[in-house]
Amino acid sequence: MSDINRVTLVGRLTRDPELRALPSGTSVLNLGLAVNGRQKDQSGNWIDKPNFFDVKVFGAQADMLANHLAKGRRIGVDGRLDWSSWEAQDGGKRSKVEVVAQSVQFLDSRGDEGGGGGGGNQFVPAGASAGSDADFQGSDDDIPF
Repeated sequence: MSDINRVTLVGRLTRDPELRALPSGTSVLNLGLAVNGRQKDQSGNWIDKPNFFDVKVFGAQADMLANHLAKGRRIGVDGRLDWSSWEAQDGGKRSKVEVVAQSVQFLDSRGDEGGGGGGGNQFVPAGASAGSDADFQGSDDDIPF
C-alpha cells in the first residue's frame, strides 16, 4: 500500500494573503488559516480550540486568489502537508509543516467576510488560469461524487 499525504481544512483567513514570486518567476501566495476545533475542558464543558495553519498556493491559482481573498474570508483548502527545515541565524535548527494547496473553495461571498453564509460554491483547481470569475463558478452538480 502506498502512503497518503492529503489534508482538507475549512476555516477563516487570519491575515491578508501575501503574493510573492520565486526566482523562477512562479507565483506563490502565502495564507494564514484558522480552523476551530472543539474539546472538553477540565470541567467537562465544550470549548472552541483554534488551530492555525500556514498555507501556500502556487502558479496561476495564486495570482487569481490574490485578487479575491482577504482577512476574514471563509475558505476550504484541499492539499498536502510539506515539511521543511533550516538553520536559523542563531545556529539552531528550525522546522515547520505547511499545507500546499491543490484547490481552494470560497465558502462565503465577499460581503460575508465577517461571518456566516455559504455564499458561492466557487472551486479553484490547481493550475487554474487567472481568467474571469465566471471561469470558476460551480455548483453541486459539478462535484464528481
